[in-house]
Amino acid sequence: MLGWLDSHAHICSKEFDEDLDIVINNIKENNITKVMIICSDLNECEKAFDLAKNDKRFDVAVGLHPIDQKDLTKEDYDRFYMYAKNKYVKAIGEIGLDYHWHNDNKEEQKELFIKQIELAKQLDKPIIVHSRDAMQDTFEILKKYKIKGVLHSYSGSYEMAKEFIKLGYYISIAGPVTFKNARILKEVASKIDLDKLLIETDCPYMTPVPYRGKRNEPMYVKHTGKYICELRNIDEIIFQKQIHNNYETLFNSN
Repeated sequence: MLGWLDSHAHICSKEFDEDLDIVINNIKENNITKVMIICSDLNECEKAFDLAKNDKRFDVAVGLHPIDQKDLTKEDYDRFYMYAKNKYVKAIGEIGLDYHWHNDNKEEQKELFIKQIELAKQLDKPIIVHSRDAMQDTFEILKKYKIKGVLHSYSGSYEMAKEFIKLGYYISIAGPVTFKNARILKEVASKIDLDKLLIETDCPYMTPVPYRGKRNEPMYVKHTGKYICELRNIDEIIFQKQIHNNYETLFNSN
């Protein structure tokens, strides 16, 4: 059986410190065959590298998150550049723009975003993009660079998704698509080209129905996947094959 995948999971974050072994066992028992571990906190990288070294179902991404821009030090930049070159790092991310929490440092966020895009190009690695309340500015930056990537936990419109896809980007859908009032996200998930679609948990956040309100983890990605299959009226096996192909094309085809 092919199984599901989680293209964006923060399983090395402090929220999983006490039971990571159980979470990993749940991944295996629920046949989650690929998990992209996102390290936005550089202190999580070594743990993520150990997981990737010992189990091929795990890949790693490292990036400097826009909400941390104000607090970054030269040491943080130096560590990031070092970790970005690690052989287990398949992508640079999550990186991008977040005007929801901070909108008084937009230019500094853009500068940080561009620096990391340029590093990703130099290293020939795709990017994992975070964009919150900043969709147009994100698009204006990305259209200047020819680089592979994915808009993670996408929250924009279908029309905007089509524009990102024209640039070559994938669109990743998280648990909120299962929420009752997520009309716009349901439209995106049901209409975008299947060969440009990924799914994720963004755990420990964004938990899908029927576990909304609880801490999220990779095994719950199947609820998001199954829901999208219902929206699109598509067989689960066909859907799984396509998202695995999309994942491999994006992250493992260099």
